[in-house]
Amino acid sequence: MKSDSITVYTIGHGRHSWTDFLALLQKYEIAFLCDVRSAARSRWVQFNGAVLQENLRENGIGYEHLPECGGKKIAKSEDLAYGIERILELSAEVKTAIMCSESQPLTKHKIPRANCHRVGSLAPLLRAKGASTIIHILPNGGSIEFDESVVVSIW
Repeated sequence: MKSDSITVYTIGHGRHSWTDFLALLQKYEIAFLCDVRSAARSRWVQFNGAVLQENLRENGIGYEHLPECGGKKIAKSEDLAYGIERILELSAEVKTAIMCSESQPLTKHKIPRANCHRVGSLAPLLRAKGASTIIHILPNGGSIEFDESVVVSIW
């Protein structure tokens, strides 16, 4: 799927309250959230899959869990390819964010590193397959864009 206008947002739920997390999604007018954690579970109940999906639905935001995108488990290449295509398909239709648990996309090291698989593995694949812009939503409400392919990553 190639397009000059596909934008994908990324966000991490971190330790946000539901109200603060929803405010971030609303600030960026996110209409659909792709949960790219290998398991839709969290120690914070508001980010467990079923609860998250219902809270998003109540606020007019779509939800899909895409465990094919990896996270704590390494995805099979054919599964990962499906997940990437699904994210691009949704992003071409509506403002879509991919979400995992890490709130910061980059570490605070002298030379920042990818802090999660959204940056370390998914963003470069999304760009290679057609995303023209990737915007990383930060916990403070700001956002950053950068070339993820030059960021050191363990992913």
